[in-house]
Amino acid sequence: MDKNTVLDKGYFIATILNSIFLFGLFFVYQTDNLYILIPYTILMGINAIYLVVKVGKINRDKPKI
Repeated sequence: MDKNTVLDKGYFIATILNSIFLFGLFFVYQTDNLYILIPYTILMGINAIYLVVKVGKINRDKPKI
């Protein structure tokens, strides 16, 4: 039996991390420290791009399932 796991562990981990990053952004922004804020925002952007690409692959391969 061929098991096709579309939503793997990486997707769920990235989704949870994105929620944590978004919640943590409030606290990081309040520190007014650009040395922390800029890398934090870049990391959030990379995680969000990963999620968008993953969902795009899922939607592209949906008719094949």
